[in-house]
Amino acid sequence: MTTACSSMVGEGVIRGVLGAVDCQTRGFAEAGYSSLTAASSGFQVALTALLTIYVALVGYRMLFAAGGARLSDAPGIALRIGAILALVTSWATFQTLVFDVAARAPMEIAGVVAAPLQDGGGSVLASDPIGGLQTAYDQLTQGAAAFGKMAGPVGHAYSSPAAAAAEALSTASGVLFMSSAGVISAATLAIGILTAVGPIFIALFLIPATRGLFVGWVRALAAAAFVTLMGWLVIVLMLSVLEPWLVALAQQRRDLTLDPQTAMSASALVLVFGAGQAALIIGACVMAVGFRLRARAPAESRRNEGATATPATPPEAASRAQRLAFDLQRDQVVAAAHLHPLRLAAAGIAQPTGGAGGALPSDRAGRLGETYRRPAVASARTRG
Repeated sequence: MTTACSSMVGEGVIRGVLGAVDCQTRGFAEAGYSSLTAASSGFQVALTALLTIYVALVGYRMLFAAGGARLSDAPGIALRIGAILALVTSWATFQTLVFDVAARAPMEIAGVVAAPLQDGGGSVLASDPIGGLQTAYDQLTQGAAAFGKMAGPVGHAYSSPAAAAAEALSTASGVLFMSSAGVISAATLAIGILTAVGPIFIALFLIPATRGLFVGWVRALAAAAFVTLMGWLVIVLMLSVLEPWLVALAQQRRDLTLDPQTAMSASALVLVFGAGQAALIIGACVMAVGFRLRARAPAESRRNEGATATPATPPEAASRAQRLAFDLQRDQVVAAAHLHPLRLAAAGIAQPTGGAGGALPSDRAGRLGETYRRPAVASARTRG
């Protein structure tokens, strides 16, 4: 790995830093993953124990319906375990789904978005971002040296325009390096380190108590990928905007007609894009923080919702025994409700009539004239 990357020494500051960091990071990520997931490592023993405990807990919950566990959850659990095992046992799968998505996909997307500036002769420097960065850095440093030579050995920024231009170009070259190669290299290093320790956080996804660590790992990886994407887009746009000033600065240096205003303008553009790069880094981190896993509704809330929506249906009890007891109680209540009118009717038939004003007992309200009886006098007249 070190021998293959050592050939990049002497290719320039920008090319050397970007090439060496990319080469070393890819090799380190693969070597770290292979060492962590080796059969003799402690991680494999811990993963086996974790899977055993997890499967035992899932089986217990399904057997006794604890926590609202259902048999329909089994396919999802099996799919989750299979995905985790595939990611922590195969570097080819992990590289395709994790490393390449985080490290290569942002560059591909940036190339598609910046295609109008790179194709069709839009900008020579933007067509080859790495080569363009190296050319821009060389022009700024050479311009700073030329203005510094013109200002003299004791020149200060406030002593002459040439000295101010030399200091501005020197500062711009440093900002150019940090906002381009520095940002991309830092994001690449972060992706490599997070990839090397990725199997640990993927295994922690199994346990709900440690699932937040997995979410944090995904957020950090997404932030590094977003920084890479935004960084390359800013670089391409900066090279496209900065190219005329660099061409003019090189022409003035070759003709020995250096203009401090050209140098100050080029330096100001580099500083502006450096500030924009810093703002986009913050924005990338904010976007990555927005990643969240959809939390499953707890059993208590599902029980409350079920009781509010359909009172006649039993809530999700903590166990099958409690649901069975609820069903028995409900059946008793329903049976009692059906027998209540029959009992009232039987009681009314068994009770004798209570005389002139007597009436059969009933739960319903009496109608007008229902309790009226003819007086006994009418019967005496008839007999007479």
